Parts: sequence; C-alpha cells; structure tokens
Amino acid sequence: MKEPLILQTPRLELVPANAEMLNCEIQGQKELGQLLGAEIPANWPPEGYGCETLKRLLTKYEASRFKTGYLNWYIILNPSGTHRELIGQAGFKGEPTPEGRMEIDYSILEHYQHHGYAMEAVHSLIGWILQDQSVKEIIAQTYPESIAAQKLLVKIGFSASGKGLEQGTILFVLPREDYKTDLPVMAEGEKTVKEDLKANSRKAAESFGEMLAAFGSAVSEIFNDPSLKDKAKEFGKSVSSSAEAVTDRFKDEEIKVKFKEVGDAAQSFGKNVSNIFKDDKKEPKKSDKEE
Repeated sequence: MKEPLILQTPRLELVPANAEMLNCEIQGQKELGQLLGAEIPANWPPEGYGCETLKRLLTKYEASRFKTGYLNWYIILNPSGTHRELIGQAGFKGEPTPEGRMEIDYSILEHYQHHGYAMEAVHSLIGWILQDQSVKEIIAQTYPESIAAQKLLVKIGFSASGKGLEQGTILFVLPREDYKTDLPVMAEGEKTVKEDLKANSRKAAESFGEMLAAFGSAVSEIFNDPSLKDKAKEFGKSVSSSAEAVTDRFKDEEIKVKFKEVGDAAQSFGKNVSNIFKDDKKEPKKSDKEE
C-alpha cells in the first residue's frame, strides 16, 4: 500500500487536504480533528481561510483536476508529541501554468504567529513542489502593510517584482535557481534591518506631517483661517504617532485605535478644507498690492 503524502519539518507536520477533510471541516471541527489526529483550536480557521474558501477548494478537489499536494495543506504543530494541534494552512493555487509558475500562500492562527512556523511550512512546501521539474518559479502576493509576510518571503529567497495580480498587492517571485535547501535562520543583522525600517517609517511619517502642516499654513494664510493650520498640525502629529506605533509594535490592538485616530483626523481636516472652498462668504485675503 502506498504511504500517504506527509511532510515533516523540525516542529511541524504538513498534511495535504482532500475532499473528505474539507467536507469534515465544513461540517464540524471535531470530525476534521479525528482525521488529522490533532486538536482543532476554538478560534479555527485562521484569517482569510473561511467557509467560502473551503467551498471553492472542495469544488476543485471533487473535480479531481489536481494532483495530491497541489492545493492546500494543513499545518500541525508537534507532530511527534502527544499533543498535536492544527495551527494553520498553506498551499498552492493549482498546478503549474504553461510558463511553469505556481502561486503559494499561507495563513497561521494569530496565537502562533511570529514563531517561525509559517517560514518552516512555506520553505518545506517549496522544496517539495520543486521536485516537479515543470515548476520554474514560485510567486506570492502580499499587501504593503504585511511587513512580517514580506520579511518571510525575502528570507526564503523571494524578490519584490512590482504590482501583484490582485488589486493593492505586491508581487514576490522566487525563481527555481534561487531556492536554498537550508531553512533560513534568524540572524543578528535582522535586528539592524528592523531598526532601519522603524527609522525610515518615522522619517516618512514626519515628512508627511510637516507637508500637511505647511499646506494648512498656506491655506490658512490665503483664507485667513488660523484654525485650519491647527487642524493640519494635529493631523500631522496623528500620522507620526500612528507610524511610530506600527513600527514599534507590528502586532498590537492599540494600533487599530491609532489608525482610527488618523482616519478621524484626516476626515476632519478634509471637511475643513472642503467647507472653506465651498463657503462664498470667505474671500481670499487681499495682497498688499490690491489694498
């Protein structure tokens, strides 16, 4: 009897999904746990991997169009221990294109993020899929604010390659020849990279804040409305504060509050400018020559 396809990493076990597993997952977590021999956390599934995604995958599996492992995999923590837990999913979006391109993505439960599990899983899956000689490159798409995902991809060997296929995303590409068989390890130099990222983000935010303050000052001079200048300064400070919070702590509930403050400040600032330009009673301040 042919052994089932399972990938082992130092801390994980990767099990390719099939139609039976997906059906069990849609119907209830208990049945899926029994099939995988693992505990299913109460907060399953991870972000971006909901019922609609499962149904689309199930349609593909039931059509029997894909080889085993060419779609999604379950990520199980502690494969050799007594306590096995499902912590995420990863996989591909189908077989290679005629050009030999395959797309990979992943999703890890929040509690298990920032422990290197995603890198371990993605690195292992890429090594496995490259056994298929028709695969020439792997691509991945991520959003600009997903700094952790971008760092993971770069460590594995991906390079940013412009706009992604999905709106608002960045495309990352890993040619076959750039894949390194050794799992990337945390290097001391990364601390410097992170500090540089923080410094650059703060600098950009400060510049943006200064630009807004200058704009507010110019408009307030024209329309003789000092309150607009104050609004611009408040907005600039809010942007700087938010950027600093994000770069200091990439994962924090307070960040959501900070972004809301930025949004509120932006909305207030925009309304203020809009009202002035619509207000016929406010005349531009006359120059000395006109007087």
